[in-house]
Amino acid sequence: MNLNRFSQREKAIVIGGLVVLLLLFAWFALLTPYLNASKKLERKIVAHQRNLTKVETLAGQISQLRKQLADVDSRKKGKRPLFSLVENLTEQTGVREQLFSMRPQPASTQGKFRQQLVEIQLKKVTLSQLVKLLHAIEYRSGGVQVKSMRVRPRFEDRSILDVNMVLMSLEKL
Repeated sequence: MNLNRFSQREKAIVIGGLVVLLLLFAWFALLTPYLNASKKLERKIVAHQRNLTKVETLAGQISQLRKQLADVDSRKKGKRPLFSLVENLTEQTGVREQLFSMRPQPASTQGKFRQQLVEIQLKKVTLSQLVKLLHAIEYRSGGVQVKSMRVRPRFEDRSILDVNMVLMSLEKL
């Protein structure tokens, strides 16, 4: 193609068109894929930063749970069986007279832990006595938890309660 046969104005139009085509090619073939890849990588960075934050949070929780487990293990060394511990808690909280029955359940093994269960029935207990017992179980028992609890008011006096609860203790094998 010989540009000499075109007039000055036609040459400017052809050169301008070629420059526009070259710019469009550079934009669509080079710059747009680069910008898209850059945006995609930025989104991945943000997602990975969120995941990292979650992992750090979970690592902190795992560390805290390990410390709690170590504390429970150290408190349980040399402790009495769950049955006698529950009996002692009922005496300490003053609900021994309301203790109707206390039955140990068969122990079960879950992984590296053995689960002990004791079912207790309290008759004619007040709400304050029940709260006092639950507080003692939570803070003085060294790892005993309430697995289930059913509270029913008595027919003759609604402020007096009958309570059935199952207490659970885990110990490392």
